[in-house]
Amino acid sequence: MEKVLICDPDKLFRWNLKYVLESKGFVVQEASRPSEAVKHVLREGFDAIIFNMQAADLNGVQIFSVLKTIDYKLPVIIVTDHDVTLSSVSSIIHESFRLFQKPVGHKEIVEAVQDAVLVKANCK
Repeated sequence: MEKVLICDPDKLFRWNLKYVLESKGFVVQEASRPSEAVKHVLREGFDAIIFNMQAADLNGVQIFSVLKTIDYKLPVIIVTDHDVTLSSVSSIIHESFRLFQKPVGHKEIVEAVQDAVLVKANCK
């Protein structure tokens, strides 16, 4: 089973997305802060990660650097509360897999996760 990590300070967003992804057969872990997400990635392998760039303890650029150091093949899907055009420059530079602005539909995120998992599987 493919494992996905959701890192977002919004508990309701994490719970809803976790429910949807688990209904599609994914194993899902949650983290409310990027530092917590990094600990999960260090302990376990993931096939994809979804994170909010504006999380409290690290910004999106910092988390990208850390995650790509740990696993450079890990597909990172960004969900942001801010203007996508401003955030997209950082995400492109740091090679995010996809970028979404909240509110985002579950269907779009599920499709992005499914694509990310396939890409990661083909990189092994």
